[in-house]
Amino acid sequence: MAEWNEIFNEEKYIKKIPESIIMNFIEFLERKFSERPLKILDFLCGGGRHTIAAAQRGHSVFGFDKSENGIQFTKSQLKELGLMAEFSIGDMTELPEKPAFFHGGFSWDALHHNTIKNIKITVEKIKHNIKPGGYFLCNLLSTKSDSRGNGNEIEPETFIKEDGLEAGVMHHYFDEEEILDLFNDWEIIYLNEQINRYVKRTYEGFNTNPFPYTKWMILAMVPGSTSPHKEF
Repeated sequence: MAEWNEIFNEEKYIKKIPESIIMNFIEFLERKFSERPLKILDFLCGGGRHTIAAAQRGHSVFGFDKSENGIQFTKSQLKELGLMAEFSIGDMTELPEKPAFFHGGFSWDALHHNTIKNIKITVEKIKHNIKPGGYFLCNLLSTKSDSRGNGNEIEPETFIKEDGLEAGVMHHYFDEEEILDLFNDWEIIYLNEQINRYVKRTYEGFNTNPFPYTKWMILAMVPGSTSPHKEF
């Protein structure tokens, strides 16, 4: 496949079960802020599993993604559940301006799908849209990942895969220094590198890789709050 939108053509490739860490993050925001509903950004929402999860908890969710197919799928799922969310379609650098609007946001398994220049532009736009004292959680591919080096390297540590489900999709890999630079204007609350080493892989019977690659986990806050952090 050469187009991100095409990944969401077939329902079998769309993940539907929310990540537990995203659910924990939503609960963290609920403890942190008394306002209801919370305003939450699901950045690069894909097939919408986390948009749906946040909406089910009664929050106002804004889903943003490049994939029209993914967003249409999410809308159909929300309609079946009697839920609503707001959406916008565009490249990651085209996030609409909503200055200091969101209590928090997250991006799961997606923010690394671009060049480092565009990822930096994007993170700054996300920061602009989150309230002072609001939070952002994401994960990013690590240079220690087993998948690093797959495909054509178009700039240092950015590769375009040439085959498989994500053929044509960019992947940028981060070391610690680059992560710290990317979130230089934020207050980093947690920075964790989750290392997974693959010993054997055949992929038989699986549409996608069933286990994660080595990634950075980041929880950061937009500076401006004097209230203490509550446990995540």
